[in-house]
Amino acid sequence: MMPDNRVRHVERIERVLAHIEAITDEAELSLDRLAGIACLSPFHFHRVFRLMTGETLAETVRRVRLARSLPGLANPDETVTRAAAGAGYGSSQAYARAFKAMTGGSASELRAGRSDLMERLLRPDPEHAAQAPLAVEIVSTDPLRLLAIRNIGAYAELDQTYKRLFEHVFAQHSLEALAGIYGIWHEDPRFTNAAALHFDCAIAVGDLVPPDGVEPLALAGGRHARLRHVGGYDTLHDSIDRLYAAVLAREAEEIGDEPLFVHYVDDPESRPEAEWRSDIYLPLAPD
Repeated sequence: MMPDNRVRHVERIERVLAHIEAITDEAELSLDRLAGIACLSPFHFHRVFRLMTGETLAETVRRVRLARSLPGLANPDETVTRAAAGAGYGSSQAYARAFKAMTGGSASELRAGRSDLMERLLRPDPEHAAQAPLAVEIVSTDPLRLLAIRNIGAYAELDQTYKRLFEHVFAQHSLEALAGIYGIWHEDPRFTNAAALHFDCAIAVGDLVPPDGVEPLALAGGRHARLRHVGGYDTLHDSIDRLYAAVLAREAEEIGDEPLFVHYVDDPESRPEAEWRSDIYLPLAPD
């Protein structure tokens, strides 16, 4: 039997899936709207959705649009071109490729009576959903004041943004003021277009006044689920997935409204990549 917390989240995601399947208005499919239906913060909704369903929100929307086109295709008078346009595809070729990828079949097979093709589009493959969770620490943190520069765009640019942050701050202050290096994730780079990524490059330097081009950033204190990731940053999001899965499996815990953040414990130049330590903090709702 699933813990109550996971049951609650299953019910929430089922509400979202039902809404997606019933709605054709694009405005009703926005991240904020769907997160509200799930009673989750937009910061966390897209990750929880993928962990619970095994697919991203964009993949679900594409799947549902394709499913809506299938009943029409069963009519021999319906053309693939019209079905493709109705499902949001620019050409019948693109539609046919998506149809094959998602169902393993073709429009002609559907017309010939393969009803299982529709069934394959009604829900994602559960084999791809997140599996066994990981034990994590529940810790209490104090409010933290940071200085930050927001990077908008590819995460390959983060090194340069951190370099700019250090140059701006420590041109005026001693490097001895540095008390920690942090990152605040707003999207998952594995499933988000690079141009749409937002990431706050941040450092803890006490109450130093931010120079031009640098903004103060406050992290709320309180209860957090913490997981230590050891290794390179390329696999950091796999550990973030494990942290979310662990919290979803805990009966008494609820994810909070603040964004997830990471404390980079080690200077990458101080030790081999395989030994880099990063503490991931996922906010939890108050007791």
